[in-house]
Amino acid sequence: SGCLPWRHTFASPRRGSHTMSRSMRLAIRPFGVLGTRLTAIGAVKKVGQAPVPGFPIVDPAGLPFIRNGPRGASGASGEIYRWLGIADEESFPTPVREAITAPLQAALQYYGLHGCIHVAGPDFNGRGCSREEALGELTAAYGAVLRTFAGARLGGLRLLPISGGLFAGPFAPELPDLTCAALRGAFDALPDPAQHTVSVSRLEMCIFAESEYEAYAAAFEGETRRSQQFADSLGMGSTPVQPWQTGRE
Repeated sequence: SGCLPWRHTFASPRRGSHTMSRSMRLAIRPFGVLGTRLTAIGAVKKVGQAPVPGFPIVDPAGLPFIRNGPRGASGASGEIYRWLGIADEESFPTPVREAITAPLQAALQYYGLHGCIHVAGPDFNGRGCSREEALGELTAAYGAVLRTFAGARLGGLRLLPISGGLFAGPFAPELPDLTCAALRGAFDALPDPAQHTVSVSRLEMCIFAESEYEAYAAAFEGETRRSQQFADSLGMGSTPVQPWQTGRE
């Protein structure tokens, strides 16, 4: 089946309004949401800190796994489910299954101190999407994540590229640019209270594969610069940066 026309759901940023001045406090990290990196030789290396207890990470869940349970998941989701302690469970908690019944929906669930926003991102394989349609679906997915995060009023979130890896299909080469545009579009479309909550939280876009980090850093260069300017304007300053946070060790 083809892509749905989600482009009509998200209007352009409102001229002269807060969307033109607020920004996300966003950093690009050279490791996945669990603090590990896939090196150029295929090894998984611990290079970053584990997620802070209480602060959620994003899980790019496939909708079939939400319906049928986490057992058997591979890739990023499989690693996340092992960290959450649910890799062998036959089903997700009821609130997750009730909240995510279709693509582009999200739900926050805590497993002990480990928080996770599960999101059913789009799968672009064999669907004949245009770039505009793909961007619309990704924007909707990131919008669901940010609204869920804002509703919980938490201080930080580790994101990753939704629809990365096998789900990217023909859009794999341009996924860094699509990801940046979709995240910005989702942020601009948030209602004012939610946008304020997100703007004062610390967001990390985590790139698991070492081979992909430079492309995402380049795609997000303008966004991270805008983020620092916004933080400076509010007198927030910068978080001390460690070598492992920049990819230089």
